[in-house]
Amino acid sequence: MKKIVFFAIALLSLAACQTQQEAKVYGRYVPERKDDFAWENEYAAFRMYGAALKPENPSNGVDLWLKNSPALVVDTMYGRELKDYRPYHINYDGNLDCYKVAHTCGAGGLVVLTTSNHLEQPQTYQTWIGGPYDRWEILEQTPERFVFRLEYDSLLVADQILRETITITAEAGQMLNRADVVLTSNNLEPSQTISNLLAGGGIYLHDTIDQVEYVDAETIRYTEDALSDKQAARMNYEYNGSTSQGHITVTVRTPGATRTEILDGNLIAVKPYELGDTLTYYFGATWSEWHPEN
Repeated sequence: MKKIVFFAIALLSLAACQTQQEAKVYGRYVPERKDDFAWENEYAAFRMYGAALKPENPSNGVDLWLKNSPALVVDTMYGRELKDYRPYHINYDGNLDCYKVAHTCGAGGLVVLTTSNHLEQPQTYQTWIGGPYDRWEILEQTPERFVFRLEYDSLLVADQILRETITITAEAGQMLNRADVVLTSNNLEPSQTISNLLAGGGIYLHDTIDQVEYVDAETIRYTEDALSDKQAARMNYEYNGSTSQGHITVTVRTPGATRTEILDGNLIAVKPYELGDTLTYYFGATWSEWHPEN
C-alpha cells in the first residue's frame, strides 16, 4: 500500500513539473513589490501599478520587461530584485527592465482624449492619463491563457471622475495582448456623457520620432534603443561595460481607429468612445535580442 501511495505522489509531482515546464503564459499580483500586477507570455513581460505605489505618482500605463527567450521570467526577476538585491534594470542573464513609464501610457496603456469644438478657435485635444489601479481579479489562468481584470476608481477626464475597468488577455503564441476597457461615471446621469471623447491604445515616445511607423489605418509601431532610459544605460555600462542592448519595438492596434498620430509625446491610435461601451485594443512588444532557441 505504501508503494502505491508513493507511486501516486510521484506521478502527481511529475505532472506538476510538466505543467510548470509547459506553461507559456503566467501572471500574478505582486504584493511584495508595492501592489504590482505582472504577466508574461513567450515574447515579453509586462506590469501595471497598484495603490501601494501611489506616493510615487505612477500611471495606469503599461511597463515592459524584456526577455531573450520564451522562458518564464517574472518570478525570477522579482526574486533577483527583492531577495538577491540585484537590480532588474541590469541584463544579467537575458532579462531586463529598462523601460521608463513614469506618468505616461507606457507600452500600450489606455489613452483618453477630449476635444474642443469652439467655432472661433481651432480644434484642440487634451490627453488624460490615470493613476494606479484599486482592485485586481484573475479570471482565467491556464498554461496557454491568462486573463485578469484591473479596476480604477479615479480616472480624471474633463473634470469628471470616471471608473476604468480593463480586462487583459495574454495567450501563448500571440505577440499582442488584448485589452477590453469600459469607462463609466458615478457623477453623470445615464442620459449624460462627456462630449467629443476618444479612446484607444498609446505608446510613449522616449527617443527619436524617426522610428514611428503607421502600419495601417488602425496600427501604430515604435522602435527605440533599449537603453533610451539614461539610468538603465548607466547601470548596464557600470556592470558590464555595455553601451547597447539592442532595440525594442512596441505595437498597438485599435480596431476602428479614426486617429493615429503623435500627441503630447504619445503615439496614439484612438476612436470615438461613449461611456459604458467596451473599447477593445491590442498591444505588445518585442526585443531584438529575443530568440526562440535561447
